[in-house]
Amino acid sequence: MKVFMVHEDPWNAGNPFIYTLIEGIKKSHPECGMGWGRENFWSDEILSYDIVHFHWPQTFMGKDPHTETDLMHHIENMKSSGVKIVATCHDLEPHYNQFADKAESMRIVYSHCDAIFHLGNYSKTLFEKKYPNAVHYLLPHHLYDTVYTNFPSREESLKKLGLPDNRIYILCFGAFRAQQERELIFSLSKQLADKNIVILAPSFMNIWWHSFRLLHKRLIKWFYKFRYHIYCTGSTWRAVSDESLPYYYGVADIAFIPRLKILNSGNALMPMLFGKVVVGPDCGNVGPLLHQWNYPVFSIDDICNLGAIVRRALQMEINGAGAKNRPCQLDNYSTAVIADKLFAAYMDIVAL
Repeated sequence: MKVFMVHEDPWNAGNPFIYTLIEGIKKSHPECGMGWGRENFWSDEILSYDIVHFHWPQTFMGKDPHTETDLMHHIENMKSSGVKIVATCHDLEPHYNQFADKAESMRIVYSHCDAIFHLGNYSKTLFEKKYPNAVHYLLPHHLYDTVYTNFPSREESLKKLGLPDNRIYILCFGAFRAQQERELIFSLSKQLADKNIVILAPSFMNIWWHSFRLLHKRLIKWFYKFRYHIYCTGSTWRAVSDESLPYYYGVADIAFIPRLKILNSGNALMPMLFGKVVVGPDCGNVGPLLHQWNYPVFSIDDICNLGAIVRRALQMEINGAGAKNRPCQLDNYSTAVIADKLFAAYMDIVAL
């Protein structure tokens, strides 16, 4: 069997989702051929694959000179040649204005799919009605346990990041994609009203601040630090390195997902790898996941009690809830477990 992952370079995708699954399948099933690459996707070589698996089609097409009509005809040609089309439903629509002009590419892909993978039941239920001709699989987001194997102590982590040891840290990972998400953090800070509780948000700064002089950036960071107790690095899109990431979780008391509009989030799973309690929005596939592990959620329509919810999460962490859940979470979401489930689904799809 040969499977093509639709991405220019899975090892340079901004997150490990695709390449860890490729490596997981290759480890357990070395006989399975795996391909990727923009040039290969548009060439006739694509017809030699049994399955073509899409991820984030709007992003792929947003960086491609081909039109969405080209995409539709290319997929129809693949299907007429016996290639199975599948997709992972990462998004229902583009995030805010990110590749919003390529939203049609998502509809084209989903409507032509033989099978669609869902990271939770919320999107699975929606799509079973919207795309009844496809087979719908529930396949949870995996933990990146093969990527992050270093679990530094709090003391090591504080020293590495240069942070004071007499603070409580709420970790907010991920790009802040809209002002509403920054306002959410401002509201949380005001409700907590405690200088000893720090919101550690590495990517909080606005992207247009890149053009500011270094002194201006430092002044803005100083303002956030002393007015709102928000510690940030100064770049919206700059991801924390794989080497540094474990140290952020090493200092974190809990993790907080700063989203008001969301379907899935790797940031809901990542804290579980490090044994941390997670707080997130009660929407999409994220809310049910957090409910499953009895972690606190907040309503996206009423954020007036954010502070109380976060304080409850901090108490849960003190009681060891995150560490107690971790072994079971690893059993359910390890890369090896999810990669094997994906391969089994591939085998079923080829036989359709």
